[in-house]
Amino acid sequence: MNTMIIIIIIIIIIIIIIIIIIIIIIIIIIIIIIIIIIIIIIIIIIIIIIIIIIIIIIIIIIIIIIIIIIIIIIIIIIPIIITF
Repeated sequence: MNTMIIIIIIIIIIIIIIIIIIIIIIIIIIIIIIIIIIIIIIIIIIIIIIIIIIIIIIIIIIIIIIIIIIIIIIIIIIPIIITF
């Protein structure tokens, strides 16, 4: 009888340990997945910011070029108008 109780206790302990290990593994996996998702989101945000910055720079360059062209045209046309 005594040995039966001991065996049952041992089995219960083993089951509890296994359950705890499984829970720990699941928690670790969930944490890893969350970290990966966060990293991916951060990378996507960085890429979007870089793209926006590049677009803004391109727009600024285009505006500057247009202004320069307008100035050049004005500089060329005004003397012509004055002489005629």
